[in-house]
Amino acid sequence: MSARPGIQTVLPARLSRSALAGNAFLRVLAGVPLAVELAPIVGAFICSQLLYARIGGDRGGLDLGILGGLATFFLLFVVLRLVDDLDDLERDRPLEQYGAAERSAMRARLAAGLVGCVAGITLLNLGDAHALSAAVGACVAAFAAPFGFKRLFPRSLAAGFFVFEGVPLAIFGYGYFFWRDAGGARLVPAAAACVVILFWAGYEFWKFSRKVHSTAMQPYFLSARGIRRALNAFLVIALLANLALLGLTPFSLPYSAFSIALPLGWLLWMNTSWAAARAPLDGRQRPLWAGIAFVAAMEAGLLAELALVTGLN
Repeated sequence: MSARPGIQTVLPARLSRSALAGNAFLRVLAGVPLAVELAPIVGAFICSQLLYARIGGDRGGLDLGILGGLATFFLLFVVLRLVDDLDDLERDRPLEQYGAAERSAMRARLAAGLVGCVAGITLLNLGDAHALSAAVGACVAAFAAPFGFKRLFPRSLAAGFFVFEGVPLAIFGYGYFFWRDAGGARLVPAAAACVVILFWAGYEFWKFSRKVHSTAMQPYFLSARGIRRALNAFLVIALLANLALLGLTPFSLPYSAFSIALPLGWLLWMNTSWAAARAPLDGRQRPLWAGIAFVAAMEAGLLAELALVTGLN
């Protein structure tokens, strides 16, 4: 009898090791801030750059020079996440449960991560004055919102919305300044603003809907009615931004119809299913229209329209 193990023995062992390695990789990946949102973040930056190219009449496509801007864009959202974790540290890790030493160590790790991100952002944008200023400005705003405005005006929720949600608006604005410093054509301010507002509205829809119909704390402590109104507003803003872009630059007829039908369809879907979805979910899961789905659909439509026509070099 052969001493060599048969394939029936070797294959399960290899599959088991592969499964363990895969699980370990997923655990490491899950520990990276925004790892799950990496695809829509990358998609938003690429779509915005292709939109700026389309509006500016540049048919040359994108090259590897986009990688520095893409890395910066992702790091800016990591900064936003780390600042949020730092601000929520005392609430998420109560002293009586975690202890002063563990909480201090976590604060040090978050602070080190912030320093590393800001250093990386600075290095990636050296020599690009407008992009560097926009990126550093977004970092300063991200830190000042919770540790400045929130401390000084803790009860000003309405004004706080403009301060806190102005940070992601500034991050999306970085994309235009990167485009300009990379040699892109100067655009009419209204056109650049429409692109920024479109992606900002998609981000806000994700932020306000990702915990909808759950027992988790909602943004700004809004009630279910308040969340619904906010989501409707963000979809209307996305629709208006798309309509403005259609008037500023030519798009194909299929995409023009898609860009109008998508937010309108989402409005109809969300509002007609709101009560029915709220009752059975009971905080266990969110409806299909919530979370990243709207952003993914919007980016898929844009990529189909822009990448296939413009091309990537």
